[in-house]
Amino acid sequence: MSVIGQEQPTTTPEVVRAWVGGWAVSRSVRPPVEMAGGFRLDVGLPGHRVRHVLFDLDQVAELAVTLTAPGTWIKASAPAERVAPLLTSAWTVGEPEYLMTVPLRRATALAPDGYTLRTATNGGITTVRIHDADGTTAASGQMGVAGPAAVADRILTDPAHRRRGLGSVLMTALGDAAAKRGAATGVLVATRDGLALYRALGWTLREAITPAYLPENE
Repeated sequence: MSVIGQEQPTTTPEVVRAWVGGWAVSRSVRPPVEMAGGFRLDVGLPGHRVRHVLFDLDQVAELAVTLTAPGTWIKASAPAERVAPLLTSAWTVGEPEYLMTVPLRRATALAPDGYTLRTATNGGITTVRIHDADGTTAASGQMGVAGPAAVADRILTDPAHRRRGLGSVLMTALGDAAAKRGAATGVLVATRDGLALYRALGWTLREAITPAYLPENE
């Protein structure tokens, strides 16, 4: 499946397509299946069996009634005030998320004094880790490259190492590695806490994402 029809996604369906394609690579799951109004991903994890990523709210309303299996997720490209009224009482609405993009370019990432930067690529996944002087991982993240899009995923900075510029170094290194492999567009879904950081790094907010799920008992 082609990830996007052009190098720079310009519409919500194109950005969502780029996101699900790269996310599937990053998480080593089967490629997304296209469906009316979005895509289905078979994740296969406890509590997160199947994910439906939707850009059509009519499909949200339909699937909210027909999907009943615990561990099923819907991620809809609209704010919660538009999505929540379409769900039945069986669904739990999660914290808001934010779909963002950035043009990728080659750039040199330099770790601050006392830190070491390491980049590794395996298949379609590029992983970057920043270690402190003791060898402890201070920050890490990865990008799943799928065609001209690369999805930033599992981005984490240890609380003890925050406010030292490691997030910027990490994202620069990931973007450089993806651009080196031919990716033109970076895509990610940020939490509320990450939104300001990514905006400061030049990422553009494209859509609010509302997650909802059918709880699965442990």
